[in-house]
Amino acid sequence: MLKRVSLRSPENSDFDFLASLRRDSALQALLLNVVTSTDDDAVAGWLERRKTDPNGSFMVIADSTTDEPIGFAQITNIHHRNRHGFIGIVIAPSAQGKGLGRVAMENLVATAKEKHRLEKILLEVRADNFAALSLYKSMNFRIVGTMLNHFRTNDDIYDVVLMEKRI
Repeated sequence: MLKRVSLRSPENSDFDFLASLRRDSALQALLLNVVTSTDDDAVAGWLERRKTDPNGSFMVIADSTTDEPIGFAQITNIHHRNRHGFIGIVIAPSAQGKGLGRVAMENLVATAKEKHRLEKILLEVRADNFAALSLYKSMNFRIVGTMLNHFRTNDDIYDVVLMEKRI
């Protein structure tokens, strides 16, 4: 079982993989996103915005032995003065359940602290995403509130849990 992952800059060869994650509407709904356009131009625009965001960081989560992508990680809405930002990870469904999310989160927390000098990280997670909630709680994230009826898909509405961790 693979236990090591790395975070790296996205490469052109990652496009098809990242596009497949962006085009997975069920996965995007778990990430609190409603993606309206998923053609190649829309995906390229999304990647360009993520890669050039001055208040964020976008990285590919890769198998550290093969360098093949297995997900992505991001830090968004970095508030440089107050030293906090929002984080999130996505692990491809085929790579889930192997402990890779924990390792990716550990790497992302280290990046937030070392590269961006953040002192606190926050995240939002759908209240019904029990696997993610369990992971974050086990990593000492603290629930600071629940936003009721906060996220809508075409089919349903979900509560969203706000969590934080001092680093």
